[in-house]
Amino acid sequence: MSTDPPARLRRARLDNGFQSAQAAADAFGWSSSAYRHHENGTRGFDFATAQRYGKAFKVSAGWLMGEGGDSSKMPDIPPTRGSADGDGRVSLKKINLGFAMGDGSNLDDYIEEGSLDFDANLLRLITQSPAHRIVVAEGVGDSMQPTLMDSDMIVIDTMQTQLNKWDRIWALSLQGAGAVKRLGPAERGKVEVISDNPGIPNRIVPLEDVRIIGRVVWSGRRH
Repeated sequence: MSTDPPARLRRARLDNGFQSAQAAADAFGWSSSAYRHHENGTRGFDFATAQRYGKAFKVSAGWLMGEGGDSSKMPDIPPTRGSADGDGRVSLKKINLGFAMGDGSNLDDYIEEGSLDFDANLLRLITQSPAHRIVVAEGVGDSMQPTLMDSDMIVIDTMQTQLNKWDRIWALSLQGAGAVKRLGPAERGKVEVISDNPGIPNRIVPLEDVRIIGRVVWSGRRH
């Protein structure tokens, strides 16, 4: 059996009954283009990403990264309890909104910074979206003060990308740069980008310059 990570990723997908990369990506809410790059070997993936794939395909991250022999299945473990049953933590992917490898319009453009354990019951109170569609990041800068401070932790629901409610806080790509802003109505074909900091002027930009990553549904602050 090949120890090549892309080959093992493909085998894990097929062993789980997904006949195409697109089918697997759709089932788990992944970017299909990023997943195909990982499976084809045209883009490498790190251990945190291997953990995410391994959890979905029921194989170990180490095996996906080329460790071990032919056996891909994880050892038997007790079943995971759901958040409604009082389980403790859920692992959420952490991204760096300040650095994007691309135009920033796709979640996979942003550099992963590992994962963060989050209280599962609290997460279910915040959002009903599945955990693999939730990411965490740190706020950068002072444009959203006093609502969000520099280095506040924010939780982003990537299933909420439709601008159907105003006066919400959004994680977005603004002309290719990551940002956290409010969005407001403007003239046809444009949107107002709103900063909570009164010292920073709002901007009106073409709607096509704004790509929503997800809605900020929670924030936390160190004291």
